[in-house]
Amino acid sequence: MIFALSGITVLLVLTGLASIQSRLELAEDSRAGALSIARAVLLVGLAALWLIYSPGTRELGAWLALALLAIWAFQQFIGRRLGATAFAERMVSRTEPFVSRWANLVAPIRLVIPEVAEAYEQELLDSVEEFSETVVREVMVPRVDMEVVDADSSLQDALSTFIASGYSRLPVVGEDVDDVLGVLYLKDLARVVHQDPALLGSKKAVEAARPALFTPESKSVAELLQEMQKVSTQIAVVVDEYGGVAGIVTVEDLIEELVGEIGDEYDREDVSIETLPDGIYRMHPRTSLDQVSELLDIDLNDEDVDTVGGLLVKTIGELPVGGEEVELDGLWLKAERVLAKKGQLLSVLVRKIETVE
Repeated sequence: MIFALSGITVLLVLTGLASIQSRLELAEDSRAGALSIARAVLLVGLAALWLIYSPGTRELGAWLALALLAIWAFQQFIGRRLGATAFAERMVSRTEPFVSRWANLVAPIRLVIPEVAEAYEQELLDSVEEFSETVVREVMVPRVDMEVVDADSSLQDALSTFIASGYSRLPVVGEDVDDVLGVLYLKDLARVVHQDPALLGSKKAVEAARPALFTPESKSVAELLQEMQKVSTQIAVVVDEYGGVAGIVTVEDLIEELVGEIGDEYDREDVSIETLPDGIYRMHPRTSLDQVSELLDIDLNDEDVDTVGGLLVKTIGELPVGGEEVELDGLWLKAERVLAKKGQLLSVLVRKIETVE
């Protein structure tokens, strides 16, 4: 009698718990896993009770084992069916305090499978960790690659520069690149064209420029991003420790440090390294020193610059006008092509100097 009574009681309780667990799983409630432990404890308790009161015959033991399997299968089947009904929803509401207390009680012993981040998610997490440690100098567009507009240029000329470069914001400079007077926005030119097209030929670029945001190259990208959000600007002028213009940086540059390259229809694919005769390589000025070191099997480090163009300009001590040659750290560098009017270095020739033992 005790076997039947205890079996039916546990079966009913297990069925109720199974329906509640199914309902919680449908709602993606984390407490659902705790009820699996409760059901297992009840079934083990029933088996222990039957073992204690069993007369010890082999035949009865076999029947009790089959009964346990039947109880588990029945409550699992019925509980799954009831989990999607209004009955299970009412059961969840009524047993809410018990379920919460039980989930908290067994939380330390629950086996939780850690979520494995996808490759992209892991890269993003790593980027977030490094974001606050990265400084502006590492992500900026260096001055040798800056596209600028002369302050005395007409808006018509500035518009041509916008179209040729594909940029939507350009620094406006006075006497040289270090004399940044503001930032000209393409949408401001579009507004001028809409209001009075005649102003394109009579109004100067500096008159339509907005104030520029200046930032030190040693500032972290996280701090700069917050500052640019606060002042509602998309571009900042980066200055070095001497007050000279080191480059420019945009919000896109900062975001790309987190999520990777964001391409658009105006991005150009530059060939960074081109092999020439006599062991000479033509490189884009933004080719990193790490790439040069790996290509030429040479130890090349510099605390102030990260690119081959920056290294050349630093060694010369001024912006090249074209044709300058320097030798340092086992390298021969030459400023091949330079847009002198804008102080823009277009390509650098590089060759490893072979030492004679």
